[in-house]
Amino acid sequence: MEEKQIEEILKHYSGKGTLPQEEIVEMLREIQETLGCIPDDVRERAAQAAQVKPSVVELIMKWYPSLKRAPYRHRILVCCGKSCGGRGIENYDWLKRELQVGNDGISADGTIKVETIHCLKQCKYGPNVMIDGKIHQAVTKEKLKKLITEIRGIA
Repeated sequence: MEEKQIEEILKHYSGKGTLPQEEIVEMLREIQETLGCIPDDVRERAAQAAQVKPSVVELIMKWYPSLKRAPYRHRILVCCGKSCGGRGIENYDWLKRELQVGNDGISADGTIKVETIHCLKQCKYGPNVMIDGKIHQAVTKEKLKKLITEIRGIA
């Protein structure tokens, strides 16, 4: 059923020549609403429908963090800027080990994406971590354990 919906979306955007960025974003959002994410093979098909190079779709995916490559539910940004520095990197490394994060930044269970960010602009209170848009300050390994337990809904 989903494949039929994807075909309909791609057909709707095909045959119009090279699509402008706004229409490509709209197409990708429709695909994501259907599948929960935009997998590799579908991104390639979307590029063909938009009559652009796959690299254009990849660039748009980077510009719009709401467009997801995998169906994760939570996004964690770990500050590794100058003030958070080594403590931020320690938090990032711990998260990668604890969640068994792959090269794509997605946890082994597919529910959490972990990324670094240069600065969350909360330097005075570092190290900082942003989880689903909410900043957590003075984050320690113990605090990270608690936050991960909360987002996973584990009592």
